[in-house]
Amino acid sequence: MNNIETLVAAGEMQQFVAFTRKYQESPDLQARAEANPRAVLSEHNIPVPPNQDVRIVANTAETFNVVLPPDPNAVLADEDLLAVAGGGGPKTASCFISCILSFS
Repeated sequence: MNNIETLVAAGEMQQFVAFTRKYQESPDLQARAEANPRAVLSEHNIPVPPNQDVRIVANTAETFNVVLPPDPNAVLADEDLLAVAGGGGPKTASCFISCILSFS
């Protein structure tokens, strides 16, 4: 089972989709999420690894953000390797959902 399947099985993918829709509809939530993304994601039961920075950015009519995967040649610490074992991870899932929502 890959990480996206794990997220779906755990219900986290649905939480992310619900959060994304609320974010798109609420300027207050957008401001709060951009100011303190970790806290707002936690409020919506979306886990974020404690050793990772979190940024929330939204595409606009004038800006298209591209999220690139990490450098495959980078050396990771053992705890970082454990966090991403199995591939994908929350960043892949969030990009996956963003793409779905953008084209639906």
